[in-house]
Amino acid sequence: MEENNSEEVIEEDSTLIFTIKTQVGKEQNTADLVNSRAKKSKLDFPSILVTPELRGYIFVEGYDEELLRNTIKTISYARNVLEGDIPIDQIEHFLTPASAVAKITEGDTVEMVAGPFRGEKAKITHIDYSKEEITVELLDSMVPIPITVRGEQVRVIKRKEEEEKEGEK
Repeated sequence: MEENNSEEVIEEDSTLIFTIKTQVGKEQNTADLVNSRAKKSKLDFPSILVTPELRGYIFVEGYDEELLRNTIKTISYARNVLEGDIPIDQIEHFLTPASAVAKITEGDTVEMVAGPFRGEKAKITHIDYSKEEITVELLDSMVPIPITVRGEQVRVIKRKEEEEKEGEK
C-alpha cells in the first residue's frame, strides 16, 4: 500500500504544459490575470510563459487542464485552452535568450540605434561573442576611431555579402 501512495505522489507532482489562445497583443495582460486569479484562489500554476515571437498564445505549467479552463473562463482576453499538453522540448527554444550579436558578422554596415552616436553609420571591425559587444568604426568620421558598443545598440543595414555582390557587378 505504501508503494502505491508514493507512486501517486510522483504522478501528482509531474506538471504539464498547456497552451492558452489569447487575443493578439494581450498575452502579457492575460498571463498577469491568470497569475493573479491563481494566487487569489490558491491554485498552483508554477510558471507562465509569454513569448514575443509567438503572438496570440501563452504557455501555462500546471497539474490539471480543467482547473486552468475554469480559471480563464472570465478572462476576456483568453479565448480557450488548446486540447492536450505539449512537451517541454517544443518550447525549450523560447526559454533561452537570443544573442544580440548572433546574426552580425564582421564587415557588416550598421546603424547606431542608441547611445551618443545614434543615427550614425558604422562598419563592424570586431565581435566579442562572450560579452555580446561589437567594435565599430564610424563611416562619416574624419579619423576612424574604434568604438565598442553592446550588440543591442546597432541595427544591420547592409550585410558584407551584399556589398561584395554589388562590387562584382
